Amino acid sequence: MTTRRTVIGGLMASGAAAALPSPRAFADTAYPSRAVHLIVPFTPGGGADTVSRLLAPQLQKTFGQPFVVENRAGAAGRIGTGVVAKSDPDGHTLLVSTESSLVIAPHIGIPIGYDPLKDFAPVSLLTRNTVVLVVHPSVPAKTLQEYIALARAKPGELFYASSGVGGPNHLAGEIFNRMAGLKITHVPYAGTGLALQAVLANQVGAMWGFTAGLAAHIKQGTLRALAVGSKERSAALPDVPTVTEAGVPGYEAVSWVGMVAPAGTPGPVIDKLWSGIDTALKEPSVRDIIVGGGSEVVCSKPDEFRKVIESDFAKYGKLADIFQTTK
Repeated sequence: MTTRRTVIGGLMASGAAAALPSPRAFADTAYPSRAVHLIVPFTPGGGADTVSRLLAPQLQKTFGQPFVVENRAGAAGRIGTGVVAKSDPDGHTLLVSTESSLVIAPHIGIPIGYDPLKDFAPVSLLTRNTVVLVVHPSVPAKTLQEYIALARAKPGELFYASSGVGGPNHLAGEIFNRMAGLKITHVPYAGTGLALQAVLANQVGAMWGFTAGLAAHIKQGTLRALAVGSKERSAALPDVPTVTEAGVPGYEAVSWVGMVAPAGTPGPVIDKLWSGIDTALKEPSVRDIIVGGGSEVVCSKPDEFRKVIESDFAKYGKLADIFQTTK
């Protein structure tokens, strides 16, 4: 028989339980409760890797937990991106990537194992990056016009490296081929770092890469910059003309680096992360390196970054035939 005391005790317990925050609320408040892994789906040396390694110590200082950068390269960023898509949505595994794996990959015609519009929660757009065409110093072309003339004289015999099929630098090269009426052969590598090493070693004569990762080599003379893909000249490379200035009107190639979390990550966790990133990107030592390397600091709110992802997803969908014919 149920006693009055039992009923009252049950009601009191229920009321107490209702007054307590849920376990998830505790988790949100305590975030992060352990090391946070920043997954970079490319080899070391690229723009996403550089930004991640600048942010990690600043975020660790803010949150009091380690922020560990992990490079999980392969398939133009699709492997590492897939890992994050399947990770627990608790904010302890995050992705720092370019548009390559988030808005270009779905259009290259092969299964990717994740849906960029459904499987991720945007945290922040971090930087925008100017794309630049560089060649090994042994290439007999000191200007873009000379390089175009060389490519026309040797169709199919010149090569350019990229971080893999579907990457933003691959796209930059193929659009350049189309707009200039050239046939420069694409050589994909498993990440920007490996592509860069191939050009530095003169295994491949050229590459379209990000100013942030190439500026130092250009200034040292180990690479020669022929043109930048932005509408205006880069502050980091003021003497290098734009592709439009150098003879291919209307050409534009820029890239971005952003952070996303697995879909379902609690809003309070996303907000805490964004606040920490905003603080980190305002740190002069961080900003100076990013801007000095040729990138623009952005730090957009999550909803603003979502709009960028959706807009670029639609834009690159219209260029899907490029990937079908060059992979």
